Amino acid sequence: MEAESPMTCVDCGGTLRPLSYPPEDGWEPGDVIAYRCPECNERFDIVVPDPADDEYEG
Repeated sequence: MEAESPMTCVDCGGTLRPLSYPPEDGWEPGDVIAYRCPECNERFDIVVPDPADDEYEG
């Protein structure tokens, strides 16, 4: 799984870039990816979602 990049900073509207290097086998659901905004220097830790959580079970 690929890390989402770039993303928009919710604090200042800048562009978030990942700080974490991807594992050799790629990202797995539950992994935490650190992002930093160069405009406001805020750090965000994002948990990789599980695609199965988005499925409708009704």
